[in-house]
This record gives sequence, structure tokens and C-alpha cells, in this order.
Amino acid sequence: MKNYAISKTAFIKFDQCQKAFFLYKNHPYLRDKISTDTKLTFKRGHDVGYFAQQLFAGGIDVSANSKNVLETEKLTAQHIQNKTPIIYEATFIYNGVLIMADILCLENGIYNAYEVKSSIKVSEVYLKDACLQYYVLKNTLPNFNDLFLVTLNADYVLQNQVNPKQLFKKRSVKKQAEQNLIFFNDKINHAHLLLEENKIPNIAIGKHCFKPYQCDFFNTCWKDVITPNSIFNLPRLNKDKLFELYDAGIKTLNQLTTELTANQINDDLKTAFVNNTPIINKQAINEFLLSIKQPCVAMDLEIWATAIPQLQNTKPFEQVPFLACFYNGTEHTYFITEHTTDDRLNFALQLIANTQNYNCILVYDKTMEVLAIHKLIELFPHLKIELEIIIIKIIDVYPVIANFNYYHPKFKNNFSLKTVADISLSNITYSDIQSGLQAMAYFENYRNSTNIIDKETLKQNLITYCQTDTLATFELVNFFKLV
Repeated sequence: MKNYAISKTAFIKFDQCQKAFFLYKNHPYLRDKISTDTKLTFKRGHDVGYFAQQLFAGGIDVSANSKNVLETEKLTAQHIQNKTPIIYEATFIYNGVLIMADILCLENGIYNAYEVKSSIKVSEVYLKDACLQYYVLKNTLPNFNDLFLVTLNADYVLQNQVNPKQLFKKRSVKKQAEQNLIFFNDKINHAHLLLEENKIPNIAIGKHCFKPYQCDFFNTCWKDVITPNSIFNLPRLNKDKLFELYDAGIKTLNQLTTELTANQINDDLKTAFVNNTPIINKQAINEFLLSIKQPCVAMDLEIWATAIPQLQNTKPFEQVPFLACFYNGTEHTYFITEHTTDDRLNFALQLIANTQNYNCILVYDKTMEVLAIHKLIELFPHLKIELEIIIIKIIDVYPVIANFNYYHPKFKNNFSLKTVADISLSNITYSDIQSGLQAMAYFENYRNSTNIIDKETLKQNLITYCQTDTLATFELVNFFKLV
């Protein structure tokens, strides 16, 4: 039975950073803890991949009852010998590289493979992943023809039941893969040599730590870099400038001079970090406060965006609002829809009713709210005037922070409402839900739950999360009045 040393994941890491690859293979315990948002993204990928099997229904999943990938490889070989027409998770090893093709089909005597991605766009890393699979398949399947990247169709609109053949788009990678066979062969051989040397590569930190993804070993490599006095705490400078300074030996804020910073705000930031004191632009803050017309209310919307559309007349990843919360300084109000059917008209009407008595609507980063309301205008043009009035009333609190009119060095590079509230406000506490992506997962469970108690608990958790955002937004404005 053949052994393997490099998986697709390991190869992508090698291509990003050889040190990360070596640590992944030899010291996996050093990996950073996987965030809940990342786990949810992985789950979405698995769910879309499983659903895409309907493109070629009736296949055999060789991974379903296998104890390990070597057994799965053996089962794959048996099914190929038996000319099984459709195989899921078909497993191959060549030159020490393991791949598992999502779908492998025997079509007119030749094999085509399909790699499914829960995305609308084809990224560079997706292409590299697919071309690596092509390299292995070409060298293990004599009658292999092509590999297709399968992505979601951005133009697909759900009508009645989901049509897999219309939901997905297929793109051949044969041309790119054939042009890069030597590249992959050389890269793989280099990776094997690195493992044989059994020595951690001496690779300094750099922009590669963040591209195409932030490295799993970030905290290992950066543990002595991100100090309270590190230049990487500066939010204004882009990575090119930061690494230019770092490589030139400028590693701490104390080493920065006016000549080295791009503008006055960076000098202010340096002072803020060195003295651990906030930047306060009272004139700009007062101008912001004067723009708020009473009575006002803080508003937050929660959005549901599924890869596979579940509501009629929606597209993949279309943003559908399901919860709106409001806080006027004394009272919380909200409305929520389960969207068992498309209830966006009622949502639009409720939004109008809950905001019509206020002259100002406070939000933190209005981007999502404005996009959601514009979509409601598109769907219900007879409500255009009322919905546009809501947009006109919106006052965004986020620019006060983003433009450094108020900035505490503890924010570092994170301007999220949760971070700003945790540091600036003493009466704000977030519960189980920590992000919009997690809120979507809670909403999915809420919609699908048949247990009345569980359903109510999920609903209350969602409302509490959304209400906390409105409270934080409102109290942040009060905080600005006192600075």
C-alpha cells in the first residue's frame, strides 16, 4: 500500500510558505485555534459539495465507510476496475501527493473529475487546487480527460425546487493544468526534499503570511513581533509600507520619525500608542453629534445569505434580512421573520413602521443596512419613497472611529462594533453569538428546529445579539458626548 506525504491542503501551504508547510506536517499542535467563523465556512463548503452530487446522482461514496484515506484509495481503485460510473471522494496518490476528487464520472469511456467550491468566483487558489488534482489524475488514470471547477451560478434564481444543473457552473482547467504540469512536479519534489531535510525553514515574516489566507501558524511566527510597541499595531499604514519599515529595521513605534510616516494621523497614532491615550478630535466629534436630529433610534439588521438559495426568487448568497432591532435610549423593539416563505414585503412594511416616527436612525457601518434596503426598493418599487426616507435618515457612527476622530490604541487594527464597545463601554456584554456569520447559523437552526423550546431559545439568542448591537451603537454616541 502506497504512502503519501502531501495533501491538497499541505501543498497550498507549501506554495504560500515553506515554513508553514513544515510546521503543518511535523508540528500540527502549533496551529492557531480554528475560529467558529472558519468552521462555519468549512461546513458551508461541505454542504455545497454534498448537494452538488445531485449533478451526477447515484454515485458511490468511497469515503463513507473507510477507516482511512489509504483504504479509500484502495476502494477507488476497485471501483475503477469495475467501471463504476460515478464515484464520490475518489482518492488517488501520485508522487506522494494525495487528492480526493469530489466527483469522478466515467463518461463515454473516459473519466472527468469535478471539484466543487462554495463560491461564485474562481480564485487563484481554487485554480491551483484544481490543477494539482489534474496533475495527480493525469498520472494515475490512463483514460482521464479533464477536471472541471464547479462553482455557484450568480445568475441563478430559485423557482420552485432547486435545479442543480442551473445552480452550478462548470469550468475546465485542462488548459491551465497542462501548461503547469512541470511546475507542479518541481514544486512537489521540492516539498519532499524539504521534509527529508527535517529542518524548519528559516523564513521571515512577510506579506505571504496573509495571502491567500492568514497562516494557521501566525501566532507561532509572530509571537515576538506583535508587542504593545510594534509598528504592526498601526492601522493606517498598509502592509507594503509596514514591511518596508520592518525590513529596514524599524520595528517599534519609538523608532518611527515624522519622515517615515505618511501623514499627520500616523504621528498622532504613534503618540497614542506610546502614551496609551486615545486620539480625540473634538471638533469632528461635535460636528457628528450636531448631525443627529432628535428623536433618534439605533437600528441593526441581521442578514441571512445562503450559498444554496432557499427562498423563492432569490440567488446564491443573496442577502435577505430576517431580524431588525431598535433602541431609542429607553426601549428595545424588534421584529423577526422565520421566512418559511418569502416574507420580505412584510419586513419592508415593518421597517417603515418602526422608523417613521424618528428623525435620525443610528447604525454602525451602514453598508449592509443600505444594501438591504436598496434590495427591498428593487423588490417593492411601490414602497420606494418610504424606504428611501429610511436611508436618508441613517447616520453612520462607524466613520467617527474609522477616520480616527476617536481612536484608542487598544483597538489596534480592529474597528468592529464589538471591539470598540468592549474597550470603550462598560455596560455592553455580548453573549453566545459573536458575529454575523454565527447569527446566520443560529437562524438556520431556528428555521429548521422542530423543538419548540430549542426554537425559542435560538430566537431569543438572535434577538439578544441584535439588541446588543443597537445598545452599543446608541451608547457609543453618548460616549462621544463625554470625551
